[in-house]
Amino acid sequence: MQGDLPGAPGDSCPAVSHPLLKRQLDSSTVIEDQSRADERSVRTAPSRQDIERDFEKLIEQRKLFGAELNPTIIKKSGKGTRFLISAVPSRAKLLKRWAILFRNAISPCALFEALSARTHEFEHRENLLLFGKDRVIYDTQILQGEESIGELTLSFASLADPMLGVLAYLKGARLRIVYIEHIHLTTQRSGYASTLFRYYERLFRDLGFNQFRLSAALSVGKYYWAQEGFDFSDKSEIGRRKGDLRALIKERSLPVREVEIGRLNHAYDFARFKRDLRIFAYRNAEGFYSLKRDEHFREEVSLPLGKAFLLSSAKWEGYKTIYTNTPRRTGFVTSSEYLLHRTRAGHPENPGRLRTLLRAVRKHGLRSSLVFLEPYLPDLEFLEGIHEAEYLARFRESVRSGAKEYSTRDCSICPASFEIALLAAGGVMAGVDAVLNGRVDNVFCAVRPPGHHAGRGSTMGFCFINNIAVGAIYARTVYGVERIFILDWDVHHGNGTQEIFEEDPMTYYCSIHEHPTFCFPGTGRRMERGTGAGTGATLNLPLKPHAGDEELMETFEKEVVPAIERFEPGLIMVSAGFDAHSWDPIADLDLTEKSFAYMTRRICELADRLCGGRIVSVLEGGYDGSSLASSAMVHLKMLQGRSQECSLERG
Repeated sequence: MQGDLPGAPGDSCPAVSHPLLKRQLDSSTVIEDQSRADERSVRTAPSRQDIERDFEKLIEQRKLFGAELNPTIIKKSGKGTRFLISAVPSRAKLLKRWAILFRNAISPCALFEALSARTHEFEHRENLLLFGKDRVIYDTQILQGEESIGELTLSFASLADPMLGVLAYLKGARLRIVYIEHIHLTTQRSGYASTLFRYYERLFRDLGFNQFRLSAALSVGKYYWAQEGFDFSDKSEIGRRKGDLRALIKERSLPVREVEIGRLNHAYDFARFKRDLRIFAYRNAEGFYSLKRDEHFREEVSLPLGKAFLLSSAKWEGYKTIYTNTPRRTGFVTSSEYLLHRTRAGHPENPGRLRTLLRAVRKHGLRSSLVFLEPYLPDLEFLEGIHEAEYLARFRESVRSGAKEYSTRDCSICPASFEIALLAAGGVMAGVDAVLNGRVDNVFCAVRPPGHHAGRGSTMGFCFINNIAVGAIYARTVYGVERIFILDWDVHHGNGTQEIFEEDPMTYYCSIHEHPTFCFPGTGRRMERGTGAGTGATLNLPLKPHAGDEELMETFEKEVVPAIERFEPGLIMVSAGFDAHSWDPIADLDLTEKSFAYMTRRICELADRLCGGRIVSVLEGGYDGSSLASSAMVHLKMLQGRSQECSLERG
């Protein structure tokens, strides 16, 4: 295709004219200089005249054409997107397509230079921008010196977001997608693809594209793309992959428990699964893998279970969220199954709380800017390291027997309560996974029932399993996070969390709550500072009834901030109850959304400085629907790094 085109006359595109991407393109557009270039500031977007001039330059250089997608035309060696070069569209169509896809945030020459950035000793030649009816295509040969070692095709499109609906699409709310249509290298090239696409991820994030999408077809790609954070586009694929993995485990009698398979909810999880358990796979002459030896797949290779499984699996369509229209990428863990924990009529902790919160997420337009994550059921044996086994057994038996409450009248239950309480803890574990493996910067776990009153062997205050304690111990056990700071700003003292960690010097528990003389559960006095080795790792900050925003913020700044700075955590976790709001019916503090915005902003600043921004926030209380929704929205927006203050809003 491209080889038949005559050489481009005149000079190549000039140095980048659009300063938005100066930090990607300076230093001769060599990717190794990214860290130095990233320090440069963002300036103004190009004018319409700049964009038109760049179109003319690219057309003159024979680097810009039209393209017709045509299934009868096979590109190059029969791989990748099928298209046929056609005449250049009208200038009006070029401008319209550019505005839709790139929102005029960058000029065409600047984009061309950015896409062509030299990576190590590799460079792009014979590269083109092609304008189709509904997308723009970038197509190039990849050379190492004078040797052609591969080819790459990307396309850019704008699609309706099914989460937002047709009306939002007509109003301009669209997902902008970068399709990795085709990448082919003749041999493995010392991390070229990884370096290039991490650079592209920064580039397209700055341009506001929402997702990468691809087909993970090549053998190595099935594993590589999962390692890079791509997930299955078709969520039903996860169930099919789990079924195939179960069959492999049974066939080879591998020591893997069902609960471990149950935690697999992302392609990344499969890639990293059971890295300490190696199995044999078989490779053919072309570098493809199979789990069965035959006349083609002869070379025996020992690989970790997850890697062997993915390398040998069928191809899959994948996507990766690269931009969420916010400075920080915030995860959001929830599930409709949390609504199945039904409490008796009139109970404050009821499914309506979560429904109200989820409606607010839609109303505030956050569905397109949050990374939605699925919870999973945790291993009961793991939970028995946090709660007494007998306690969990009694809880399960109470549910199975049809009891209406467990242990106390506060703790109303139904036939689904045991499993949903486990799923709430698993939701926090899923949030920890996402933060600590880098899929998101921070996360809010919208789970129920809440957990901070649940002790090792006791339930109270609507809580059965201590969700945040489960998450903290999981982060330490699985990811090796040593120092964890738990901040609890629920209006009620988190007596269960304090009990679980009171002897642990590596987990700092800090609670701001209404004074225990006036408020449930009657614990959380300043004199309670931990016990044994954990003495000094507990900080209780009781506030008098009707304390407001100013008193809260003064206490936070004088006591919480220094405590976090001294402790230097590797992870900050938040028991985020919103029942200290003045509208909440079951306590007597008089906070507004201002306090929750302030506390969230400050912990984000501290996390950025101390622990790479890693925050796992977990829903606890909040029993007035309006204030729960408005406070949680402020919290989410501050986690995302939005600068604007969020107004008080009922409904």
